[in-house]
Amino acid sequence: MKKIFFPLITVIIFAFVFTGCKLAGLDYQKDTPFDATIRDSKINMNALEFMKSRTDLFSSMIEGVTYAGLLDEYTAPDRTFLLLTNRALSDETYAPSGTNVMGSYFACNKLLNPLYNPAIPANGPQYFTPDNWAVYPVAQVKRFFLYHIVKEPVTYRNAKAFVTFYESVAYAGVGDTAKVSFHLTNDRNAYLYVNGFVGSRNPAQAPRTSGIDCTNGVIHVMDDFVIPPTRIILGTK
Repeated sequence: MKKIFFPLITVIIFAFVFTGCKLAGLDYQKDTPFDATIRDSKINMNALEFMKSRTDLFSSMIEGVTYAGLLDEYTAPDRTFLLLTNRALSDETYAPSGTNVMGSYFACNKLLNPLYNPAIPANGPQYFTPDNWAVYPVAQVKRFFLYHIVKEPVTYRNAKAFVTFYESVAYAGVGDTAKVSFHLTNDRNAYLYVNGFVGSRNPAQAPRTSGIDCTNGVIHVMDDFVIPPTRIILGTK
């Protein structure tokens, strides 16, 4: 049988590795106890109560749904609620940029200034950004918010890795395009995207906070509002 010899330098390296810490007056690294935990996403509130508990985020939405007479819709069971922050609705500084954001609802839906006169600059610009919901027709505001409520809960547990459309509460039947899509990215991050379909007029939006399990469904908090698909995208035309 052949004898195996270790060069002297190899023996010295091993000795240093195993004794180096002690020679330097340091203790060996000790194991740290690890307790695995899972974040509890449940809240003991319905969607309306949650909105009212965070007026710092949803004051504009509360005003809008109140103006449209929709408060009861946020207490209905088994729904997905896309709750829109003040940035998504009324932030004047969050304006259309021509990139991958739409801007706030008010900034994207400016109104004609009835006093506009290019010869009289003091009358203001041709279009102005509203600062309240009352300047819009009730029917417009109502349909807008109903589109951001889906008729069934869509969560990480049942969302698919491909674009899937669901009927919103605004959906009125055949020919209507008031559907909302959800999909998870097919990677280890598995981000949830809303209306990430090809050809979307408002690029796919990832909620700022998703998967909040409220007592009447699931909440996804959005910093951007979403826009319905066209009939061509839905394949109905």
